[in-house]
Amino acid sequence: MAAGWGASAGKLNVTAAPAGLGLSCQASAAAVNAAHADVTAFTAALATRVGTRATRVVEASNRYIANEADSANEMAAVAHPVIGV
Repeated sequence: MAAGWGASAGKLNVTAAPAGLGLSCQASAAAVNAAHADVTAFTAALATRVGTRATRVVEASNRYIANEADSANEMAAVAHPVIGV
């Protein structure tokens, strides 16, 4: 495991010159654009998952409230009313 981490760290320290002709910043700009696209896609997917989860929580809350109301009604049907003086 340590060897794998060492190899990964070694790869991070390797610098490579751009292979194609052109400005040296073009590869960096392309990498930034690709990373930005990845972040945008991840954010959209995460927003969808959070929205779905929020919808399920609201549905569960509504079922809980309905269950509590049904239980209160059933209890009221069988319980003797309190006699006040």
